Amino acid sequence: MIFLLALTTTLSDGKPADRSEAIYSSYCVNCHGESVEKIPLKPETTSEQRAEIVKNGISTMPPYGWMLFDGEAEKLVKFMENLK
Repeated sequence: MIFLLALTTTLSDGKPADRSEAIYSSYCVNCHGESVEKIPLKPETTSEQRAEIVKNGISTMPPYGWMLFDGEAEKLVKFMENLK
């Protein structure tokens, strides 16, 4: 019973779970690859610019801002940067 209460508190602390890995696996891996090896992140872009690209799209990459909660594009970019 105490375990369930602790679990409920952890899950309902108001912070959304980090969905970066699931989002990457579902929407990004086909084009970018498991380790961002197919279409690598351009080294001259900043994390902020990359988050804007995720939200708004660029060239043949569609926008994903419509499906992301606030701050998720930034989390996804950090996740991708750490895959290398």
